[in-house]
Amino acid sequence: MLNEKAMRTAPTKRPEKILVRKPQWTFKELVGQKPRSEFGRLLFGAMSLVFPEGERFFIRSVKQFASQIDDTALGQDIKDFIGQEAQHGKVHETFNKAVLGHDYDIEPFLKWYKSTMFDFVEQKATEILGPKLALSITAAAEHFTATWAAHGLSSGYLEEHITNQNMLDFMQWHAVEEIEHKHVAFDVLQQIDDSYALRAAGMLFCAALLPFVISVAFVSLVRQAKNTDIFAFFRDALSEGANGGIASSFLPAIVEYLKPGFHPSDHDDYEMARRVAQGIEQRMEKVA
Repeated sequence: MLNEKAMRTAPTKRPEKILVRKPQWTFKELVGQKPRSEFGRLLFGAMSLVFPEGERFFIRSVKQFASQIDDTALGQDIKDFIGQEAQHGKVHETFNKAVLGHDYDIEPFLKWYKSTMFDFVEQKATEILGPKLALSITAAAEHFTATWAAHGLSSGYLEEHITNQNMLDFMQWHAVEEIEHKHVAFDVLQQIDDSYALRAAGMLFCAALLPFVISVAFVSLVRQAKNTDIFAFFRDALSEGANGGIASSFLPAIVEYLKPGFHPSDHDDYEMARRVAQGIEQRMEKVA
């Protein structure tokens, strides 16, 4: 069986600190507001619906093995990872209820999502295949979110498409923290079991499940959308795909992750995240 540690040649890097920030956004100013891009709003809305339960799954999968980690630094990173993910779930739920819930009935999807993907699929998969698979899926999912985060922060795409400062800060805050803790689930997995086969299996499961649940959420919102400009909708969809967005970066992220010896810190974007975080933190202090 391939041993990951033996295959890795480049030294791994870490952020100086994983900071648990606690934003106080209410998003009241966004309620009923017409977005610049209907497609962009629905795509982000679909992902936002998926995040809270997904974050709780990530927390469960990493926390399951926290007591087995004897690396003091990684142990602290686990605590901070849990803190950041808990805040992500909380703020996305605030956004979902205040903004999406104003225009769409989101409860049917949320009930289906929790009962199907977690109460049933997660439970049965853990019973049959063990908790290591959930940890491996989490490590793979964190690679996707970190990849999308790095693109969002570096491409100018978010600034180009979002005019509301709190909304921009919200998306950039989440992106910054995805980069800050992108190594945590991966490193826990490596300490618990550094089998390449296990890591690859987690990616294959994640690559099948993640686009599926986001698509179901997206369709649930599209079906309720009113007065949609179809031409603008498809124009924005093509634009998102052509600009290295979520869809176009999906397959390259899988290929990169499946390279033997891969580590999340192979992309050193910590300094970029730190610079973006400084501006957000200053504005967050005014909101608190």
